Parts: sequence; C-alpha cells; structure tokens
Amino acid sequence: MKITHFELLKVPPSWVWLKIYTDDGLIGLGEPFLENHADSVIAEVRRLEPFLVGQDPRRVEALWAEMYNAGIGYKGGPITMSAISGIDMALWDLAGKAAGQPVAQMLGGVCRDRVKLYRATGGALPHVVEPGLPYRAGPKGRAPGQPQRSDDPAVWEECARILVQEWGFRALKVHFGPGEGLEATSRVERFAELFAAVRAGADTDVAVDIHNPHPRIAVQLIHALEPHRPLFVEEPMPVERVDVLAEIARQTSAPIAAGERWMGKWVFFDAIARGALAVVQPDLAHAGGITECKKIAAIAEAGYAKVALHAPLSPLALAASIQLDACLPNFLVQEHNEVNDWRENGKTVIGKGYLKTPFVLDEEGCVAAPLGPGLGVEIDEDGLREIMQREWHVQRG
Repeated sequence: MKITHFELLKVPPSWVWLKIYTDDGLIGLGEPFLENHADSVIAEVRRLEPFLVGQDPRRVEALWAEMYNAGIGYKGGPITMSAISGIDMALWDLAGKAAGQPVAQMLGGVCRDRVKLYRATGGALPHVVEPGLPYRAGPKGRAPGQPQRSDDPAVWEECARILVQEWGFRALKVHFGPGEGLEATSRVERFAELFAAVRAGADTDVAVDIHNPHPRIAVQLIHALEPHRPLFVEEPMPVERVDVLAEIARQTSAPIAAGERWMGKWVFFDAIARGALAVVQPDLAHAGGITECKKIAAIAEAGYAKVALHAPLSPLALAASIQLDACLPNFLVQEHNEVNDWRENGKTVIGKGYLKTPFVLDEEGCVAAPLGPGLGVEIDEDGLREIMQREWHVQRG
C-alpha cells in the first residue's frame, strides 16, 4: 500500500479535514487545523505531502520523524506540528483500516470500552445549532440584544442542572476569563461564587479553566476555589514558563492542568519533571497527533499525572482522541466541542451530520469507543453535502 495524494477540505463551520488516498483504495481521515491559522496549516500540509507520496502509510513512526525533521533545521512550532498532527491521524486511520482493527487495538488494546466526556458550562443555557453552523449563532428565537451570558449565579446553577439531569453529562467544566492584569483581584470572590453555583446544580465532577491569568491572580483564585474541590484547575498562568507553573502548583492542593497549546513531548516532560501538573491536556490536532500524544501520556503516567485530551474541534478530531483515550491506563476525562452536540429522542448525540454513526451519550455520561477499523468512524456523505453549503469561518466554531 502506497500513498498517492492528499485532499484537503474546509468543512463548516470552521474545520479543516484531510483525506490521504492510497493505491489500494483505502482513504485515511485526519484533522490538520490551528485556530485562526487554517490557511497556514493547509500550506504546511501541502509542503509535507511530497515527503509522504509513494510511502507506505503504515510506517507511522518513521513518517512522523521524517515530517518533524523536514524543516531543514527548524523543528516544531504550532503550524508544522498542527500539520503533522492531522497527517498522523490519517496515517493511523489507514494503518487500522489495513489491519481491520481500531486504532486503540493497534496501540496495545483497550483499557475501557467507554470514554467519559465533559462539557463546557457557564452563564448561558445550553442549546444546539444545525450541523455546520457556529455555536455563537445562538439558539433559535433569541430576541435581538438579549444577552448570551448572565452573571446571575442562579443561571449558572440552572445551566449545570440541565446538562447533568436532562442532557446526561457526568462531568462539566466552568470557564472564567480574568485577563492578564491585576485588576481581576476584585472579582476573585465572584468567580468562586459562580463556581459554587455550578456545583450546586451539578452533583458531579466539575473542572475549571481560568484562561491564563497573571500568576498572582491565579494563586488567589485557586485558593478561593479550593474549598469547592474542582476536578482540576486549567491553565493558571500564561503558557510560556513551566517554572512559574510549577511554583503555582506547589502553592495549592488543587490538581493543576495544562498543555493544550504545547507542541511535542519535550515541554510535557519538563512540566512533569518539575511536578507542575496533575493533568496533561495535549491536543491531538496540535501536539503531534496520536503518535506523539501516546508518548506524552506515558511521560505523564511516570509522573502520576492523568490525561484529559483537549479537543475543541470537529467530531473527527474527537473520534481520534477517543481511540487514544480507550487505551490509556491514566485516562481521566475527554473534552468535546459543544457545537457538535445535538438532542434527539431524549438523547445527547455528538457529530450529527458529520458522522454516519454519531456518538451517543449514555446514562453514565460516556460514549462507546468505536469498534470499526482505524478511527472507527465513517463520514456521513449526505449530511456533509448539506453542511458544505454553509459558510466556512476563520474563527473556530
């Protein structure tokens, strides 16, 4: 089996998909994408394509190394790593299809046959949008000028209640945006109050993403949140310095999580070696694909850290993430993008219109790991034709 050519698709609302074609008719699927830099990643995929044409796609490890070293002395970076990541997903999809096995089986076999998902929550009641529309389009019937987000704790509590009791999620994540200045010190207690409201509405695991504040504000906020026992506190400082992240981790008993914008295994090794993380969050579409994230998970395991893969993109990247989740002994929980949610017959369905068999949330907030070969999913060609008629956006859906 040899690779013949690549095809790249801009899939609404804002995704980029890759198809790798082979001379025996098998097609591998991947998602090479970087938020707000889609065209740059597409150009990098095209630059890497000649290195793979004519190669056996099952030589995944060798091809990963060839792509990584194809920068003539310049290695890594978000554009190149996102391109490699999407290609790597498609190579694993091809390897699994050629073997007639799901990727999880190819990586050593499953540790679990279901994967727990968490969903974002906050001050806006959950809604669904037609496949291909951005989530920010909002629910049908919203009056012009009606606020999309409330600072009323009662709304935050009700949102959490709906997601748990009606939609079936058994893990949530709250998002706060303190900014990078010191002014947010006056809002610390309010953030803690809102988190407590979510806790009141959801008798389940609740994590929190505080979105890269000033390190001093992070310490204040973490201390205010500690009594409410967050599952983890995500990205408590700007991403550049692992040493400061480790300093913050030493000042709290709350589990610290980070890694969605880290590329490659090396920075994760540094963070784990410093004791900075209890939870690693590499993104399969950015950190190096399935190949590299499996290694990152092993590094994390050696440091007693759990894995909660970052996955805010399309159902295709989610499917690749679930294959890896299924075989990780140190898996914690899996993120997904709320734009992909759908409600049908009292069930929460993820990937309608994109996948022939969408993921369905069960009574324990989990989805089944697909048993089909490769990534285990097939494109819903009819649904995709309709989606492709919608507008494609640069901003992530």
